[in-house]
This record gives sequence, structure tokens and C-alpha cells, in this order.
Amino acid sequence: MLIISATAMAAPDSQQVGPYAVSFDLDADYQVQVAEPMESEKGNAYSMALVFDNSTGASIIIAENPNQIDATLDVYKQLMLYELILYKGLNTTNIEDLEIDGKESFLLTAEPIEASEGVPNEFYRAMYWLDSEDFGPVSAGTTSVTITSTYPLDVTEGLLSSLRIVKGEASAAAPANGGQVLPPE
Repeated sequence: MLIISATAMAAPDSQQVGPYAVSFDLDADYQVQVAEPMESEKGNAYSMALVFDNSTGASIIIAENPNQIDATLDVYKQLMLYELILYKGLNTTNIEDLEIDGKESFLLTAEPIEASEGVPNEFYRAMYWLDSEDFGPVSAGTTSVTITSTYPLDVTEGLLSSLRIVKGEASAAAPANGGQVLPPE
């Protein structure tokens, strides 16, 4: 089941996504869709989508592991690059290191290998860890955040630069215009 809030534009938004308060500023039209949590002994996943239409939108997925796992960003850069080619038919054209939510992260830019109807021309995927610890050349963590966007680059960069995720309740003071702040689950 999805919880949907009304269309918002260019206003700070704060949503409750499982046990996390997710705030961002997306300079575009969108509807918020928060999915039911997927929880198991092997881990939990909490997600939300910021949807404009069938080909334009963004998603934020927070994945919790019960134990620390490899959180080395270079490993995930390679894995995502192959995933985009093999499963999405997308060719990665740029990989950029950046900071999201005060954490080290990366942004992959991709485009379709073959132009097809209904396939977005712009595709971006970013990732970071909320709690990674460095151990020399490798890192370990339990909670990753993956952001996927088919909004234009400037809108995607605005989302990434404003994204903040903390465990706890979303602030009632920052709903989107016409949106709603979701109660904790």
C-alpha cells in the first residue's frame, strides 16, 4: 500500500519513511508515495518515490542490515555500473564523487544504450552510507541510502544537495505545499 500526498513544488518537504525522517527540497512537481516497509531477519528496506509522471521521478531507498557489511563506495560504484548495463540497458557516462547528507557518496549518470519509447533519456543513481566506518582501504556499515532519479540533472543535484535522513520523527514544521507529514509507523 502506498501513502500519497498532494503535489508539491519548490518547498522543503519532510516525510516519515519507516523509522527515518527524510527531508529534501525538490524544485519540481511531484507526488510523494511512501511504500510499506519490507522487514525481515536479513534486513529492512524503507522507500519513497517522488513521482511526476510515468517517465520522470525519483526514489529514495534506505536499506538496513542487521550486521555491518562492506560499505566501500568503490565496490558499489562497480556493482551499480554493471547493474545498469545488464538489467536496465543503460550505459554509464559519468561517475562523480560528491557529498550527500554530509557523507561521502557518488553519482552515476547513465543513458539508454538504445533509444526506446518510454525509457528516460536522463538517469541518475547515487549512493551513500548513513553509518559507514573506515578501516583503511575498506569501509563497513549497516545502513545505505540509494537515490535514483530521472529528473533533469539540475533538479537531481538539488535533491541530492538538500537531502537529509535521520532516524526519528519527521518535523511537523516542514510539510510540502499541500503535502502532508506522515505519522510514525
